[in-house]
Amino acid sequence: MCLFKKWRKRKADKKKAKNKEATKKQGIKNEEINTPKKTQKEKVNDKETVEKLKIRPFSKPKVSNHEANEWPKETVKKVKPKPRTTKSTSKKYSGKYEVYPEAGNYKFRLKASNGEILVVSFRYSTEKGAISGIDTFKKNVEEGIFEVTIDKSNFSQFQLFNASGARVIVAGEIYQSLQKANSAIESVKSFYDTNKIEILDKIPKSEVREELIKFEKVEEAPTGKYELYKEKDNYYVRLKASNSQILFISQGYASKASAKNGLKTIQKAIADKNFTIARDKQNRYQFNLYSSNGQLLVSGETYPVKSSGISAVHSVLKFGLKAKLADLS
Repeated sequence: MCLFKKWRKRKADKKKAKNKEATKKQGIKNEEINTPKKTQKEKVNDKETVEKLKIRPFSKPKVSNHEANEWPKETVKKVKPKPRTTKSTSKKYSGKYEVYPEAGNYKFRLKASNGEILVVSFRYSTEKGAISGIDTFKKNVEEGIFEVTIDKSNFSQFQLFNASGARVIVAGEIYQSLQKANSAIESVKSFYDTNKIEILDKIPKSEVREELIKFEKVEEAPTGKYELYKEKDNYYVRLKASNSQILFISQGYASKASAKNGLKTIQKAIADKNFTIARDKQNRYQFNLYSSNGQLLVSGETYPVKSSGISAVHSVLKFGLKAKLADLS
């Protein structure tokens, strides 16, 4: 009985092994049936692909979002763009003011950085007044009116008026052309805004610009003539000698009435002999006539020698007090 059981078990194991082998063969056969056979050309291409893969450069593998965070990040240095640089149209200037005594009064003058004198002020009775005058001058450079006049000898000179045009603040140097006078105005605008002020006890004799006049005895004559005329929007008064030579021209007035009142002030200053003779850096001379409070009223024509300027003053004394007024407006 035991022998029979063993025989049956061996038979069953053989049958099981046989079925397993048959199943394996059947699976291989099915795979061959389902997989299409490659042509010779495809086999050659497969071989070339394998060869190419052998020299393919390494590339960074694709990673998930989570893995990407683990990669070291590339750092980018942020540089702010440099601002666009343009050449500045304005330059930094270093002029200075000097306050000094002259002709029994005090003045200030503006110098450029190279020492050139750009402006010489009118007279002030005290040193403190001259220093205050610098502030007035600065204000009017910004707000006032520059005008250039050309005299009968074709010399040009600028004057700075206050904003209303009623008062002369300073008179510039005398220049040989209108272009140079205008250029001088631009220089004043470049150097005026400085806080550097030097107080001088005196200046060299060669730099003295204005002197008092020693008057001769003059006999007054009624043969001169004042002319009141209008030019553009302003009224002017000019004094002519008996030979019709122009001795001076007043500043502009806004109305005919103010021009007539201005003439009265001018005649009073003539009677008081408030004249000086001034010289500029071109060595040309002209007289100045001031009011009792030191305000410039008129400046004469320019002359190549001092004696001619002083002679013009005596002509004003001769004709200026008795001349009649002719209204040409």
